[in-house]
Amino acid sequence: MNRQYYITSILLTISVQLFATSADSTLMEHLSIWNTVKQATWQNPALHGTAFKSSLTELYAEVDWQKQSKAFIQEKGKGFLLPAAHADTYLRLSERAAVWGHASYTNGKHYDICWNSTSDYDILQPHILADSVGGDTNRERYVFEGGYATRLRRWLLGAEMLFRADHEYRDVDPRMRGVVNELTLRIGAGYEAMGYRWGAAFEGNVYKQSNDVEFYRELGVSPEYQMTGLGTEYVRFSGDKRSIHYEGGGARLLLDAEPVSNQGLYVHLDLNEHRYHRQIVENYTLPITDLYSQGVNTIIGWKRVGKQHLAIYATLDYEKRSGDEHIIGSSASTAFPELATLTMYKDNRLNTSLTALYGTGKWQVSACFGYQNDDQKYVYPERKLKVGHIYGALEGQLFWKASERMLLTCGLKASYRGCANDEIVMPFANMTTAFATKINRQYEYSKANYTDVSARIRGDYQLKSIGIFAELVGGYTSCSVGEHQAAARLALGVTF
Repeated sequence: MNRQYYITSILLTISVQLFATSADSTLMEHLSIWNTVKQATWQNPALHGTAFKSSLTELYAEVDWQKQSKAFIQEKGKGFLLPAAHADTYLRLSERAAVWGHASYTNGKHYDICWNSTSDYDILQPHILADSVGGDTNRERYVFEGGYATRLRRWLLGAEMLFRADHEYRDVDPRMRGVVNELTLRIGAGYEAMGYRWGAAFEGNVYKQSNDVEFYRELGVSPEYQMTGLGTEYVRFSGDKRSIHYEGGGARLLLDAEPVSNQGLYVHLDLNEHRYHRQIVENYTLPITDLYSQGVNTIIGWKRVGKQHLAIYATLDYEKRSGDEHIIGSSASTAFPELATLTMYKDNRLNTSLTALYGTGKWQVSACFGYQNDDQKYVYPERKLKVGHIYGALEGQLFWKASERMLLTCGLKASYRGCANDEIVMPFANMTTAFATKINRQYEYSKANYTDVSARIRGDYQLKSIGIFAELVGGYTSCSVGEHQAAARLALGVTF
């Protein structure tokens, strides 16, 4: 009996250790910051099928919180509180095939948004509906993503679909409401030859948003401005035109070359173009603006995977945005003739950086140095806002085996962004007080210096068939204007 007891105990101990070791290696593979080297390549679904050797599924709930003492960007507000539920999975069906997916639901609030009554500000600015009152905005979001990849001898094939639905609204005047639907489809292929994976992928995107503002109070309404860039408005259709519709989308071409052995030079090229059409929806449908975006993102680097991982890579991200305004004639009916189209707004954005990452499977450190520039212009009357920053960041990550069943993931990051050049040209003498104040504040925060520090700790505890985890992230940002930001995120969930 004693011999059987000892043998059973030994076997159980070995099985527990093997399970813990397997689970730990899976977590380290999926959570490592080394994956930042490969994330751009994974946009091609055919190459995403080679991303991981192991499968991992996470189900978790999280609360994401951010608070600024004064809004850095008024159109985005002073912060948010966003509880959410997530499901993420990457499954290896075999050595040749993999599937992945993501689903999430978010229901929370953004605080003190001003000069913006439109959802998806980053996508649609400066062509937004706006007012100087603003307020807290409720937000509800659904996201669904799924992809599949397989291998046929030397060929890699894959497809992916992404869908997002947003509902943002305010239950006090001005009562904005934005409903967004966005669908993205990707197909990709790869071929292994001469020691490299050569990949190409195509993406198509369709975007729609219905946006309106209502007032219920009897004391009157505040004007809604049809913004066109750098504090300008389409005067003729501002004021009482508060229902608009956006539709658009675009295409993207992705090209990749990466070494099969994970050692050598690699290249990523992303060419994309998008258009967003804005029209007023009242008793008639009237097109007033079109926003165009053309971009190129290039990554060139060298990497080596072994006992010590090493990667050095340079990135160049350039985007050209332009805004067209339609000159509309007068009409006694609901049909308005279009007299001309003028390109009035231009914005050239550049971001270039050099990054080095070094480490082993248990720890990694990275350093990044770069320059970014934002050059905005409005043709007439002439307006210009140009700001450039030099930035740097240091990041470290450590996996620590706290016990047989417990794995801790710890991370630290610090960054600094300092103004290198700035220029502003504005016809302040001909601007209203409200618009002049807005532009001056935008300029003040655009050229400011920012220091950011953050820390992360995650604990994974392995049970017999599943794992449970808790993750806490905290950060603090200091702005040279004299303001600051605090942020925190808490997540609890299971893995299997």
